[in-house]
Amino acid sequence: MAIDVMTWNIKAGQNRDGSYPDPKTYNLDQIATNIKNSGALIVSLQEVDANTIRSGKIHQSEYIAKKLTAITGTTWYQSYITSFNYDGGYYGNAIVSRYPITSALRLSLPKVDGSENRSFLLVRADLGGGSYLYVGTFHLGLNGDQDNHAQTIKDALYINGYSDEKLIIGGDLNDKAGAASYYIMLNNKITMADTGPGGVCTFACYSNPNNPKIDFWFKRGIYVDTSKCRVLAIDISDHRPLIANVYGL
Repeated sequence: MAIDVMTWNIKAGQNRDGSYPDPKTYNLDQIATNIKNSGALIVSLQEVDANTIRSGKIHQSEYIAKKLTAITGTTWYQSYITSFNYDGGYYGNAIVSRYPITSALRLSLPKVDGSENRSFLLVRADLGGGSYLYVGTFHLGLNGDQDNHAQTIKDALYINGYSDEKLIIGGDLNDKAGAASYYIMLNNKITMADTGPGGVCTFACYSNPNNPKIDFWFKRGIYVDTSKCRVLAIDISDHRPLIANVYGL
């Protein structure tokens, strides 16, 4: 069995310049359509609003899951984690999935030197026939918080017994390949691998195609076809989505 998974920082449904479309669901509809067209069946999302005033009091991951259900004719599920309360609602991360999911691990990533608290969510996706995959979504902080947050995630995965599980975690590292946080994700406590592709832009590529890749999938205990891993040239938010192909499940 092989499936594609996607990670995408959706910038709270905003346009890439930080403005909102009219209606405020427009980009969410486009995100759902692009997920459908990509073939991805599990999606790790970052910068997701839930019921904030700025985003029109919409729970964005619920909206995307419902939209995918409508346009695919099959049920999609979602799980949300709050990073912090914001503007009458919440700001955080989510996982949207074609498969039933159950929350496995929820972590707060408090700010140290950065300006915002962040979070990590791990779910178990039940793929059918006894097959399953643990999928995570993360959004690390800035100003050195990347290293603290990466270490907190790796410590928690180790302590909670995920060393030998089928595991893939995706998200916004807020750092590039070769940074300290990147090597923490690869090496500390639980050894993981970057699924690739390397040397591509995922952040603000519309303004500078030579910008770094700061969105990643890290995997352990599963096979990934690196030749099928790719960044999609979609500039709805300021991040581009990253696809990984997982097989042998």
